[in-house]
Amino acid sequence: MKYFITDIHGDLKGMRLLLKHVGVDLTKDQLVIGGDMINRGKDSAGVVKEVKALMEKHPDNVQAIIGNHEEMMSWYFERGDRLWLSHGGNETVQSFQKAFPDEKRRQEHISWACSLPLFFEDDEFVYTHAGFNPYEPLDGQNREILWMEEMDFYSISKDLLLSATKGKPIVHGHTPVERIYFDGVRINCDLGSNTYSIVEERGLALVNLTEMIYWVYKSAQKKIEKRKVGKI
Repeated sequence: MKYFITDIHGDLKGMRLLLKHVGVDLTKDQLVIGGDMINRGKDSAGVVKEVKALMEKHPDNVQAIIGNHEEMMSWYFERGDRLWLSHGGNETVQSFQKAFPDEKRRQEHISWACSLPLFFEDDEFVYTHAGFNPYEPLDGQNREILWMEEMDFYSISKDLLLSATKGKPIVHGHTPVERIYFDGVRINCDLGSNTYSIVEERGLALVNLTEMIYWVYKSAQKKIEKRKVGKI
């Protein structure tokens, strides 16, 4: 089975509950983490620590890519850009300090999260955080795709995108949605973990791309719902 989870935003409990509830077996199943592991939630450091450990334990089956929140974190630590602090960075710094009293281990995990690749590709899908530029080769994508607005990404023709990816749909997150849909080319799997909408409290989703079903964990209600990926 192929699974995808993205925009965890510090929800270590939700991530663990979903993986356990679904019964993901990382000795044979594939799991891709789509970036934005940090900020907003209570345990950003815990998520980074766990994902890094999973990748090291299952290097053939677990892959993580960078999100724009990790990108902001790298700007802060590399050049003092304070944009990150206004997007949950202060709480994330505290989380890392608490989880890693040893500065060397703390910096090791921060550097690891900031150096993750822009994309991952397997035999069926291309995985990115926010979008994809069809006018550039896959291995030549600009880091601006970490910030790509959903309106811009979904305005690109399906044929153009599939031509650029050699027929592979693009799995992504970044922009919170209420439900997960697949338009034949793109599937946005971000249900807005640790954010709120007018309609309902959002959640964290674990998507089974093999069977096109997903589970969403709603922390406020402490429950997990199973849903089918819609088609549009």
